[in-house]
Amino acid sequence: MSSQPAGGTPVASPRPEPDTEPATAKPGAEGAEGTAGAEGAEGTAESEGAAEPTVRAASPAGSVGGAIVLAVLSYVWLGLLVFSALATLGAPGDGVLGITETAYGLPAVIFAALIAGAGLAQAVRRAADRWLGSAPVARFAAMLGCGASTGAGAAAVVVLGDGRGGSAVAILGWVLFTGATVGGSIVGVHRRAGLLTGATVAAALTVSVLTTARELLKGPLLDLFGAGDTPASVLAAQSRVTWITALLAGVAAGVVAFGYLHVALRRARQTLLWPAYLLAGAGTGIMLLVSELVTRIGGAQLLNLARSFSESDDAFQTMANAARINSALVILFAGAFTALICLGRALPARTAAD
Repeated sequence: MSSQPAGGTPVASPRPEPDTEPATAKPGAEGAEGTAGAEGAEGTAESEGAAEPTVRAASPAGSVGGAIVLAVLSYVWLGLLVFSALATLGAPGDGVLGITETAYGLPAVIFAALIAGAGLAQAVRRAADRWLGSAPVARFAAMLGCGASTGAGAAAVVVLGDGRGGSAVAILGWVLFTGATVGGSIVGVHRRAGLLTGATVAAALTVSVLTTARELLKGPLLDLFGAGDTPASVLAAQSRVTWITALLAGVAAGVVAFGYLHVALRRARQTLLWPAYLLAGAGTGIMLLVSELVTRIGGAQLLNLARSFSESDDAFQTMANAARINSALVILFAGAFTALICLGRALPARTAAD
């Protein structure tokens, strides 16, 4: 407290008169201090109350219902691709064509397993974030278990559904288990990965559907891009189709990832910094590269078997490997830049006064 009263009269006066000025000044000072203290306490309470939403915004929860829908869709898509792979393996013939086509479609199946493992994990993470958010070991173990259970179920469907056994079936089941386990573990790596993984799963599902549609419409697309009767024209048209569809898929991934984050954050009245949008837009390309790594390691035996049939099969697998890597990189960068562009367009415009 100050050594002077609020009125500014010195305390040590030569003849202090018995008036009430100092006495009234002191309560006034104390009252002023009390008022300031009360105002300071209220200001502290208000600042603490204002800081509370910032703490909540650090780990957005998003929608549990949306996460469950994503998990169901990813499971449906994985089931469709698994049954398609089983049908290819069980096709009549000497087995060479079935093994070659299975090796060609193996990355797509692993990518679907990666999406399904991450889809289930992000749904469980969103529902149980209250208990798992502050426990990193338990969170990672739970997400790893979600991915492993998804992979084990898919592998069981493959092994029991084929019925004949064989190395191709065993390899397919193993890489499905590995891919789904890796997908689930990604969700448990960081405490803020739940919402970003949800956006990535939505974008990856979109890209996977577009890629499958491209394969189904390959003949008309090759004709559209100038495939003729010569092998050179067919290869040139195939290259154009690959690059253009990868670019379009990357743009679609960026738009879907941004839309997912934008809607979830707007409903929760929360915000994220721009690197989160960049990572969500690039997430599909990152998942494609991870699935390619699982394919090269886990499916190496099946890929080598498909290469060994003839020189043309070897050349085909080599070109397919290069095309997948190039497509993943294009989708990664196109998705990241598209998400940032969408974020920039969504920001409020500054007025002339600002």
